[in-house]
Amino acid sequence: MKYQFGFLFLCAFAFTFFSTACTPTPPPNRSGLQIATVVPTLDINNSAALCEAAKTYWQRDWLLTIRALEALAELKGDCPGEAPTSERLYDAYTTYGTLLEQRGRDDDSAQAFERALAYDPFGAEAAQGLQRLNVYTPQPAPGCEADQVQALLAAVPAYTPTTGSFITLQGQQFSAGGQPFPVYGVNYYPRDAPWEHFLTRTHLDNLPIEFDLLRAAGINTLRLYLRHEQLFTCIGSGAVPVTEAFARLDAIIQAAAGRGFRLVMTLNDAPDLTVYPLYNSPPHNTEQTVYLVARYQDEPSILAWDLREAGDMDYASGGFERTAVLEWLAQTAVAVRQADPNHLITASWTQDAEATIPYVDFVSFQGFDSLDALRQRIAVLRSRTEKPILLSRVGYSTTAISETEQRDRLYEVLQAAQNNNLAGWMVWTAFDFPLTAVCPEADCSIQDSPDYHYGLWNTSYFPKLAVEAVKITTRSS
Repeated sequence: MKYQFGFLFLCAFAFTFFSTACTPTPPPNRSGLQIATVVPTLDINNSAALCEAAKTYWQRDWLLTIRALEALAELKGDCPGEAPTSERLYDAYTTYGTLLEQRGRDDDSAQAFERALAYDPFGAEAAQGLQRLNVYTPQPAPGCEADQVQALLAAVPAYTPTTGSFITLQGQQFSAGGQPFPVYGVNYYPRDAPWEHFLTRTHLDNLPIEFDLLRAAGINTLRLYLRHEQLFTCIGSGAVPVTEAFARLDAIIQAAAGRGFRLVMTLNDAPDLTVYPLYNSPPHNTEQTVYLVARYQDEPSILAWDLREAGDMDYASGGFERTAVLEWLAQTAVAVRQADPNHLITASWTQDAEATIPYVDFVSFQGFDSLDALRQRIAVLRSRTEKPILLSRVGYSTTAISETEQRDRLYEVLQAAQNNNLAGWMVWTAFDFPLTAVCPEADCSIQDSPDYHYGLWNTSYFPKLAVEAVKITTRSS
């Protein structure tokens, strides 16, 4: 049986929990998941009662939970202190679909996952469930009306580039204005806006404080991570920019350039690998990439475009074929070079950086292993290419080791990079992240993690001992 998610407004498939006629909003229930079972009577016209029922039956009886939430959706209501009803319905249907799948009820499970996707077309869990059942048929990505697209495009003003020379290659090194430019860098998120919060919560007033700390330590390059889902909307319509996100990105670039930083701009960070998988080259992703690089093609502070962070992990994990990932890399490199002839191209891989050599201008690799392993990786890469080599990510969390050990390990690695004539290095990361930055919601229950303590500075902007390793390395070269 073939299942497609989407909206079919047919009363024959309507959810029989309700006696009301089919309506197009919210998505009609066509799951057929209910069976002839005596269930408690719900007051489907009382939002408070429905909220209480959903709370009571959550994790206890998914059919009753769904019944209450769908009735609430009919009333266009949400429960105080809870996520929006559509989000809760997605979670309920996805969880119920997984339980049905475990019980061998594949048809019912597939219908539950379909219903989940009706509430969230980008829901990875539901899409993965349908893929496991071999019944997943993705629909065209949702777009916007032509006049809305034009309005959004017009709302983003043209970018005004800063002045200066572009970075070029000179042998196995970088060059700026004819002079050597060794990269002394950090992978940068503002202290209070890491990961998915970078383009939504960065406070521009805080940037001068952080940039001055970095420059005083000798840092000259920042590696930034761009998530397309935050920069673009209406993906079925191609590259449709989000005005606020691009305004923030423009300001970050210009603030960094004003402090003398060069930028490695990492595209396709945390991409969609499930609903519209990156490596299937969905048209909207290609158009978004071209829009980005064309917009900033005349910005001299940009050192390079990094096409994908840790792309080799997508095939090392078994999620994609290696050939598919490399074909995507080759095609994307061509598209970027055509749209932007001014900037270099790289791809920061973890264990298989050799695979990127044919497609990039310089090779980027990551080194979180031992010092000996790092030296071996450099030797292997040196034997495979004459292109410049950049150590794009290296760092140590001070939850597992002391600040003294973090400093000593980092110093050894940075010296190894210098001694092996690498084009430069980039530390992960500039700052520790407070829990309120990782999870800013008031009711967040997230626990502390070693991932939040790789910084050269702590959450009070106080330098860790590792800053000494950076300063000694940058000043001795």
